[in-house]
Amino acid sequence: MPAGAVREGGAFARGYSGGTVVASSGEADLNLGCGGAANLCFEPDGAAATENWAYVGNGRGQYQIVESLQYVGQGGSYDRERVVTYSGWRCRLWCIFLLVLLLLAGIGILVWLILPKTDTGKEEVVKVASTSEPFDCEAGYWNWEKGWSIAKKHWCCDYKSRGCPRVTTSLPFDCDAGLSNWQQGWSISKKQWCCAHQNKGCEVVTVQTSQPYDCQAGLSNWNVGWSRGKQLWCCAKQNLGCPKETTSLPYDCSAGYSNWQAGWSPGKKAWCCQHFNKGCAVSLPYDCNAGFSNWQVGWSAGKKAWCCHHESKGCGHTGSCSLWGDPHIFTFDHSRLVFYSEGDFWVVKSPTISIQGRFQATDWTKKNDNTDYSSMTGVVVGGQFMQGHKIEIGSADMGKITCNGQEILHYFGTVKCGPATLYYNQQGELVDSAMAFLPHKVVHMTLPNNVVMQVNRWPNFINAKITMQQESGQEGICGDFNGVKKAGFQAGKELHAKWGFGVPREDLLFPSAIPLHVPEKLPSSKRCSDEKRQKATQICHVEAAHAAGWSFAECLGDVCDPHTSTAEEMKEAMHQ
Repeated sequence: MPAGAVREGGAFARGYSGGTVVASSGEADLNLGCGGAANLCFEPDGAAATENWAYVGNGRGQYQIVESLQYVGQGGSYDRERVVTYSGWRCRLWCIFLLVLLLLAGIGILVWLILPKTDTGKEEVVKVASTSEPFDCEAGYWNWEKGWSIAKKHWCCDYKSRGCPRVTTSLPFDCDAGLSNWQQGWSISKKQWCCAHQNKGCEVVTVQTSQPYDCQAGLSNWNVGWSRGKQLWCCAKQNLGCPKETTSLPYDCSAGYSNWQAGWSPGKKAWCCQHFNKGCAVSLPYDCNAGFSNWQVGWSAGKKAWCCHHESKGCGHTGSCSLWGDPHIFTFDHSRLVFYSEGDFWVVKSPTISIQGRFQATDWTKKNDNTDYSSMTGVVVGGQFMQGHKIEIGSADMGKITCNGQEILHYFGTVKCGPATLYYNQQGELVDSAMAFLPHKVVHMTLPNNVVMQVNRWPNFINAKITMQQESGQEGICGDFNGVKKAGFQAGKELHAKWGFGVPREDLLFPSAIPLHVPEKLPSSKRCSDEKRQKATQICHVEAAHAAGWSFAECLGDVCDPHTSTAEEMKEAMHQ
């Protein structure tokens, strides 16, 4: 046996290097300090096998040391050992797949924790219970456009000015944003702008329905604390707040105010305009003194109509119709009547001109006069001569001035509506002199066909005066303009018979109709003394019994009115 050889079955017990060994069976283990768990995800890679000799005990191996080791079979002292070393480890495929799933799940959980919740129901319920507000408008505000619900956007915009839609126009304010809470949520400048330009956010003015002023309030300091209007009203109606005779004021701005333009001196006009806003000069469309000596030839038809209406110059064959109060009507033919019914009525009707009036009972009449008599609350101008345009004017506090349905003239100024020109100012004669104690708000309209119209706007009703030349086929409650004056109360009887049933719906110029109401209550003693009403009752039982559209109350109103029926006319009627 060669030297150094190992026979199988030898008795050596120590290892011997340098020869070939038998490879041991089984897989290699990865030792990462966690037992065999590392083998679940990793497997060896790049195996390199070497052989070595290991002593296994006498007679237990298959090799024996001689000059060389050789296989001797059972009984040797050495066995062949196969040693395998690995250059690295690789992760198993199923473990890689599992790690990807875990990574994606982690990312999803992280995103869920960071992003705001779109379902704020739980949060909102808590907020309601703790703060009485349904939403927290600070939570998630950085991402409100995508993260907030529609309900939260609306509520936070209305009440906290948060989350409002972005304005993409050049307007200074968005008058729809926060409209439901404009009184508390809007700034003063936004209220003023939106009211003036879009009629939104306007402060509501409470209209007095009993008396315009409380003359006991502030009476001890009336001369300083009361407005000029309150002073005049309380002095005239209750004899309170009247200035002493030894006043130090240089002018009495109430004296002669109805004719201030012609009757006041330049000094009085300037002083009263500065201190009481009366007698202020305005830019007039015509100078009625210029060329008056040759007005019939030198003046245009428009100047004749305007100067006749405002200064009674250049009238020619022009006439006027006035409507005021309950209303009283003074026709083109100088007849006078009352029109107490509620409804929409023809004021002027011709093939080219259409003017309609709206008459409604006011709270003042109902509560203070204890009647159901109407006042004029609106007027509308249209027809062929307006070339398809329409102007509607209501009272100062309860109505608007509109052109073709769009509001115009929120404040004093001048504007065009089709062929018509409107001037809104505080000048103009009083159609009803009893209203001198209130501030004047007057609309002057220069209309086609040489028609001039003035509307005095009071808090809850209007007065009107129409100046024009006779139109062919002209009718209406202002009369037919034929130059024939109706005697006594006959004008009311005849006009009610024809026009007392209102405007048919197919001819109505107002956006919608109001119901027709014929008055039932009788005039108060302030309107008609007991003695006169007794006589009027006898007349109206006969006259109104078979009169169409003319009620018993309206008959009493016409008979009791000293301007419609004189004592002689009443005697004549009673003896018929």
